[in-house]
Parts: sequence; structure tokens; C-alpha cells
Amino acid sequence: MAPIRVLQVMPAMDAGGMETFVMNVYRTIDRTQVQFDFLYHYNKPCFYDDEIAALGGRITKLTVRQDNNIPRYLRQLDGFFAANPYRIIHGHYSGFGMFYNRAAKRRGVPVRVGHSHNTAYEPNLVGTLDRLMSSRFDRLLTDRFACSQKAGEMLFGKSPFTVLPNGIRVDDFAKPEPGARERIRAQWQVPDGAPLLGHVGRFSKQKNHLGLLDIFAAVHRRDHDARLALLGAGPLEGEVRARADALGLADRVIFAGVRGDTAACYAAMDAFLLPSLFEGLPVVLVEAQAAGLPCFVSDTVDPGAAFADGVHFLPLDAPEAWAQALCGGALARNPNARRQAVDAGYDIRTSARVLQQFYIGRAAGVTP
Repeated sequence: MAPIRVLQVMPAMDAGGMETFVMNVYRTIDRTQVQFDFLYHYNKPCFYDDEIAALGGRITKLTVRQDNNIPRYLRQLDGFFAANPYRIIHGHYSGFGMFYNRAAKRRGVPVRVGHSHNTAYEPNLVGTLDRLMSSRFDRLLTDRFACSQKAGEMLFGKSPFTVLPNGIRVDDFAKPEPGARERIRAQWQVPDGAPLLGHVGRFSKQKNHLGLLDIFAAVHRRDHDARLALLGAGPLEGEVRARADALGLADRVIFAGVRGDTAACYAAMDAFLLPSLFEGLPVVLVEAQAAGLPCFVSDTVDPGAAFADGVHFLPLDAPEAWAQALCGGALARNPNARRQAVDAGYDIRTSARVLQQFYIGRAAGVTP
């Protein structure tokens, strides 16, 4: 029997937290029973394109986020769902859900799933528009998932939803390859004994890289040997580079780009910093905790994201408090990290099993 094909609706499949979670599930499910296809809203090459194709997924790319041609987008949606009779679509893109869910329902897609991955919107015009459009996302859904309780409440209000933790391949992070720490630190030219702080995230307003540089400047005043590694890419990278240069930190900040070996990079770090303005349940924080790193996190992040020892929540308006916490003692790794991650439900095998059973049950017409 052919597998159930589930359409994952995304902005695109670049190396972000939401995308990484979907890929973690995709790698882990039994693809003889459930297969993923993808509908993008950007027509561009993406980080995960090749892997999706290798796993048997079909990718359709629309151009609406480049040309903003909504009438053409609506025609493309109608034609797409007319030609592809899916039983299940899983929407991770709330802003355009008011369009694709309507088109899917019109063409007879019986199961329309929504998934909330965040607790707030960007504090700008784009975020305001996203909030207005997302307010209509819930109306045509048949089922709902969220990465956390707060994320679900933010997007779905009083509608029922299931909290599904952002699972990861725990052993990849808890048991990195031998020699990974030494290899990455040598690659980044980090001296022996120098503290290496790390961050993983897209260069966007939400991730607050400028605030992170203020924190690192306060750390650097206390410890001139400290380094900061920034993994990721995004529209604000040039601004962040300029700020690092203005602070006199250009030779202490490592712009590492988008990496396929993040587990090795976590092994190279001595602490993980996440000064985001808001988050749902950040996959990178799950990964960093599973890697055993002490984590220093803004108090705007849901404290429910902490499941392991060594997670510290700090106010964004107090860089010196972050510096004191980071420099005030040894940055010891958590020896219980793997067990705590698995016990908290963050093993991807748990998340994949939940979704696989959900898809199979709903495709068969069984209400979960």
C-alpha cells in the first residue's frame, strides 16, 4: 500500500527552528507509511531542498512572497489542490493560512492541521500584518498543534490544541563525534582555555543580535579572551557585523554562517546564549540543553522551555547581569542532559510517533 502523503505548508525550508523540527520528524517517521510533500511560498533554493528530494518528498514553490500577486497566488492554489487530492495538509505558516486552507477546503481536503511555533510577532509592520492575517488562521482548521501552551493560546485562543514538544535527535547532541570540540575550535581559531559563548539563530529582529552584542561587550570587559560564535544567516547580518566592529569586538565575534554540523558546534561551546525578544519553544534551546551546555536565556522566553539543569533566565535590559552570571563561575556541562531531555519528551522519536499515529488515524477517518 502506498504511504499517506501529507502536505507540509511552509514559508520555505531554510535552516530555521520550525523547519528543523519538521525535518527531524520527516527523517524519523516510517516513510513507508507516511510521506511528506512541501508547499513553499518562496520560489528560491532552500537549505533542505536536496534532503527532502532524497527522502522522497515533492516540493512545489509558489512566488507570492516575492511578487505579492495575491490573485495569481489564489489561482495557483486552486490549481494545485485540484491536481493534488491530499487527505491531510499541515500548515506551519499561519499568515497565509487564510488563503491556502480555504483553497484546500474548497477542493475537498478533509483534514487541515494548523501548527503554532511562536508566542508573538515581529515588532514591525510585517509583524503587524502577520498578526492580522494569522487571526483568521484558526477558522478553517480541523486540528491544531503547538510547540508550547503559550504558543497555542497565542494563535488558537480558546480552540482546543495539542502541545507537541519540538523533538530533536537527542543522541546527536548529547554524544557528539569524538574530537568535535577540538576540530571546531581550531577551525574558528579559538585559543585553548578561551571561553567560547555561542548562539544559533536567524539574523532577525526577534533574535536580538544587537542586544546579544551588548551582553558580549559586558563579558569582554571582564574577560578579554572570551569569544562569541554566531551561527546563522539573515537580513540583519550586515547590521550586526557593523555593530560588532563599532564595539571593537570584530576580532572576538565569529560569524560562522549556516552549518550542517550544529552538534559539533555545540560541543565546541562553553555556554549558549538566547536573548530573544520572544520565542515559542526554540529548537536551538532544546539542542543546547541536550548538549549539556549551561544556557543563559532572556526572561521573555517561556520558562517551560527549560527542562535540564543549568538554564538561567535573565532580563534583557541588564547586560551586566548576564556578564556577571557568565563570568562568575565555571561553565560546567550538565552530565544528566541526555536523560533529562528524553524524560521531558524531547526525543524526536516521541514527536514523530505522535504525528505518525495522528496522520494515519485521521487519514482513516478516525478522530484522535
